[in-house]
Amino acid sequence: MKKIFTNSLSIIILLISFTNSANAQAYRKGTLTISISEGSTLANYATDDISGPKPVPIYNEVMPGLRDPLVIQYGVSKRWSIGLSSGNDIFTVNPSKFYGFSTSDQKVKVTTSELTFDVNYHVFVNKRLDLSVFASTGLFSIKMKGNDGDNFYNHESNGTIVRYGTKAHYYFWKRLGAVGMISSYLANSSPKDVKGNNEAKTYSTRINGVAIEAGFCYRILR
Repeated sequence: MKKIFTNSLSIIILLISFTNSANAQAYRKGTLTISISEGSTLANYATDDISGPKPVPIYNEVMPGLRDPLVIQYGVSKRWSIGLSSGNDIFTVNPSKFYGFSTSDQKVKVTTSELTFDVNYHVFVNKRLDLSVFASTGLFSIKMKGNDGDNFYNHESNGTIVRYGTKAHYYFWKRLGAVGMISSYLANSSPKDVKGNNEAKTYSTRINGVAIEAGFCYRILR
């Protein structure tokens, strides 16, 4: 994780160093930007039993995950923009430790999904580089579904997520560029009112971590 952070920071510094002229500002009011990226996350993954009057901690562990988001951003003023983000994280967990059931290899894939509303403040903008900070909040869910021999397992839960961080857009051409992002997030989900679960029916999930992403962006100028 430290190596990924160092490499990402080096790329951002390099982009700033080589910034030069272009046909338009990297960001302005009315700019619509679409970003697709991939990355890694490192999170404290924890579960609780919520069957009683108070949650009872089950298990927690710091673990890596994979991330795959899509971001749409629209400029509403010189410094502020709003947007929508949709993303998935993938973790591999031990079901016996976290959710109270077993598989033959004691490994299951957990996929998280999020849909958030984002607010961005553009700290620094020139003709190629757009550096901003952001905060977001929205819907969060996890899904764990599969077959282990003749045994079928299914667990889903729903909740909320908050995320904040910083991102940089750098444009090689008028419309196409690269995007990098570092963020911190906190997500909670509960299986309450979810039908169809046959495992961990009273187990909630908490995920608190950081993420580093990189990818491509495309802007539509007004």
